[in-house]
Amino acid sequence: MGRTKNAARNIKWGLIYKFSTLAVSFIARTIMIYTLGAEYLGLNSLFSSVLRILSLADLGFGTAITYSMYKPVAENDEEMVCALLGLYKRIYRIIGTVILGVGLILLPFVPHLIAGSVPEDVNVRILFLIYLLDTVSTYFFFAYRASILTAHQRNDIPSMVSMATNLAKNLIQIVILLTVRNYYCFVLVIPGISILTNLITAYLAGRYYPQYECRGTVDRETQKQIRKKTGALLGVKITGLIYNSVDSVVISSFLGLVVLAKYNNYYYVMDSLIAVIAVIFSSIQSTVGNSIVLETPEKNYRDYMNLSYINAWLIGWCTVCLYCLYQPFVRLWAGESLMFEKRVVVWFCVYFYVYQLKIVQSTYKDAAGLWREDMWRSYGANLFNLVTNLILVQIIGVEGILLSTILSLLVISYPWQTWMIHRKLFYCSMKPYVLRLLVYTGATAVACVITELFCRLVTLKGPGELILRGIICCIVPNLLFLLLSLRTKEFAEMMKSMRKVLLKS
Repeated sequence: MGRTKNAARNIKWGLIYKFSTLAVSFIARTIMIYTLGAEYLGLNSLFSSVLRILSLADLGFGTAITYSMYKPVAENDEEMVCALLGLYKRIYRIIGTVILGVGLILLPFVPHLIAGSVPEDVNVRILFLIYLLDTVSTYFFFAYRASILTAHQRNDIPSMVSMATNLAKNLIQIVILLTVRNYYCFVLVIPGISILTNLITAYLAGRYYPQYECRGTVDRETQKQIRKKTGALLGVKITGLIYNSVDSVVISSFLGLVVLAKYNNYYYVMDSLIAVIAVIFSSIQSTVGNSIVLETPEKNYRDYMNLSYINAWLIGWCTVCLYCLYQPFVRLWAGESLMFEKRVVVWFCVYFYVYQLKIVQSTYKDAAGLWREDMWRSYGANLFNLVTNLILVQIIGVEGILLSTILSLLVISYPWQTWMIHRKLFYCSMKPYVLRLLVYTGATAVACVITELFCRLVTLKGPGELILRGIICCIVPNLLFLLLSLRTKEFAEMMKSMRKVLLKS
């Protein structure tokens, strides 16, 4: 129940943080569209993506060291935690210096990343330097201390801090957009808030866990294990970068800033859903890690199958909502000029479903530290994705960007990771999981078709259309999923877990 309580608290505060942040950032993004225009939105997406690619210099050290803290925290080994924290600090200082150097080397080539025109009042090199400052500040201003909170299953604390500072950031940016309308002032807020967030989080980590300081040394065997996991995590980090950041750079280079702005509007909607779901699974990751250390493989496998069922229901419903609500929402929000054709929407929905289907596996893989076992899968999928990305974008445009990611997930990532999780962690056949997966996918496809048929009965336009379609999307797919799973053991386990959480809270 201690693990349940920690997970429930982390999820609650994570969702509060995410919804509040998304709401205010959505307002800021909308105001940017109507005050500055699509090209500025494209610039914002491009430089954010370029700097995320530079953050690859992290190599996954942070995740590997945080994972190494789970066991000493559970065993109250303060000296080991302190030694790991000191190692984390030293590595982050080196990484920050490397990113700064590489960024300055890339500075002269920044204009070549943009096809077509750039707003006349913008110097892209100055903008790049501001975004570079934001990225580098993470490594120099105590961000490593947040690992203490994660290892203690207190993700709610950084969530509350980020909620407050992000709210302040977006409010300041909204005021700037409505008054000054200067893009430089808009962007300068970003590194300032990032530094403030890291300082407050570090202060609270020290206040809640004052026993941990950067002292001592990590033994060679532990350092060796961290290096192994870091090498494996590099592939995972590259995967995340290609799925969005590299996509944005490719679109900017081949199709221009306006197309990038359209793409990122659709991606923003999808990514908001991904981010909300990610809160749930990132909040339970330390709890899963604790369970893997203390419980039997059989117990962890049952939990894994139950979580897979819950995730399939959740992302199935979200996929239906995207399929039926994407176009009326974007039309109402950004206007006809920033809309794609319906067939592009279908590809976004498939992208979302396939991408999110593996989140339970990824949670268990990260909690168990199975990065080295997953390393070659990541490299193979990344290479396949990047090559098909560059080829297909020149043949079918934006659809090629989406299709390349879908193919890399279906052909390489998902089969490999499914096999690896069942073989290396649960020591059982993956056949029951695959069969359930096919049922979940079929149910989602049927739910999309039936819900869309009901939505076509709506004759209103504007906000009325979106509201009525939203009501249909809340009722029809969930009713279908309920009828399909009412008598399954996974449904019974889900209801049992929900009762536990409600009684404990």
